Amino acid sequence: MNKKLISITLSIMLVSLSLFSGCNTSNKTTSKGFSQEDVIYFIMTDRFYDGDTSNDKNVNKDDLKAYHGGDLKGITDKLDYIKSLGATAIWITPVAQNEDGGYHGYWINDFYKVDEHLGTMEDLKNLVKEAHKKGIKVMIDYVANHTGYKTPWLSDGKHENWFHPKKEITDFNDKNELENGWLAGLPDLNTENPEVKKYIIDNAVWWIDQTNIDGMRLDTVRHVPKDFWMDFSKTIKQKYPDFYLLGEVWDGNPSYLEEYHKAGIDGLLNYPMNFGIKDAISPTGSMFSLSNAIDRDSEFSQPYLNGIFIDNHDNKRFGNDFGESREEYLKLALTFIMTYPAIPVIYYGTEIGMEGGDDPDNRRDMEWEKTKDSKVLEYYKDLVKIRNENPALKSKDYKTLMCDYSTICYLRGSEKNRVIVAINSGNEESTVELKIDGDGEKFVNAFNKKDVYKVENGKLSLKVKPFESVILIEK
Repeated sequence: MNKKLISITLSIMLVSLSLFSGCNTSNKTTSKGFSQEDVIYFIMTDRFYDGDTSNDKNVNKDDLKAYHGGDLKGITDKLDYIKSLGATAIWITPVAQNEDGGYHGYWINDFYKVDEHLGTMEDLKNLVKEAHKKGIKVMIDYVANHTGYKTPWLSDGKHENWFHPKKEITDFNDKNELENGWLAGLPDLNTENPEVKKYIIDNAVWWIDQTNIDGMRLDTVRHVPKDFWMDFSKTIKQKYPDFYLLGEVWDGNPSYLEEYHKAGIDGLLNYPMNFGIKDAISPTGSMFSLSNAIDRDSEFSQPYLNGIFIDNHDNKRFGNDFGESREEYLKLALTFIMTYPAIPVIYYGTEIGMEGGDDPDNRRDMEWEKTKDSKVLEYYKDLVKIRNENPALKSKDYKTLMCDYSTICYLRGSEKNRVIVAINSGNEESTVELKIDGDGEKFVNAFNKKDVYKVENGKLSLKVKPFESVILIEK
């Protein structure tokens, strides 16, 4: 009788715990947080894939400033492709309802509705659910700085104090203009107003509650006071401790970006590193620019939580002006961001070598036909495989071994789990001698297993061909 009673009691306790846990699932995402092990795939939803033609309103694919029909169902349909890219997360452009013409999502008209051109709230929830099944986290782009040009708040008589006085930004070095001016003429929200602050923060939490997303990319961060971001991040983290906030601070000074990390934003899009990459990996570039950017990365308290990228929807496609050598330089840049201790952010189409100039030319439709025979995609997937098979490339360990005008070599990992990366962006072969701890240890070329290099008396000699990346794995 005692054993039976104990068994019944335990059963009741387990059922109770299960019910209690189930009641709280709405307050938890499936995310375990973000780290340098992640890879983010950035999608401009309208330009990616049309999964539901019923929401194709005002579509004109001949006009790069018009809607093109891409939607949330389209992303869901392509999750297997995204998974094949080694992506552990996707970041999608803003989903909130925009005024007419806001194909990109940054002209918000209603903060509490999904834009009809992208689909429905159910479509968004289903995307998150299906992505989670495949081990892919979901981030949405969030705008706290401004509304669309034609927001009804400007004329409804109820929101007079919700905006800063209409004034364009003429001096981007002036903090007051930067935070209070109307960027590109967009109505600038007065987030110092407690009502506005509460509205925006409540809205951000609402999107998380409703959709179970894992993170947000925060738009135009430097145009909003840091005090706001402190309250914004604190409120979200209290409810969702593992939720990831990735901020856009378009500036080349790491110390300045770090101020926003101190305000509670987990990671920043690493523009200083982006500038270093573009200044180094180009026909007239110098690797010293990249080396300097790497050195300055130490000014971040947690550089490995930053997003490292080579292009996006605000900048030209990487190497767009490089002519016939473009793909060679693109492969070098991809090698770097996939082997550096940070979170690679891949703009849709970069993995297949899509071209594009200034906005909106850099926002062309995803070229799906190129995924069948793209040499860049083949190389990118090799990088993904190498990254996934070697823990050193997902560690925080990094050491520059040498750098000259055209070549940089660096070491990832430690002890027996080491990887050497060499990148030559010059048009002549580079011969380097690297100082490596040990004697007799062997390193194998990840791209050609027949190439084996041996450490002799703490030195390893290596030749790197023009426009070549070499990744050596310790065996």
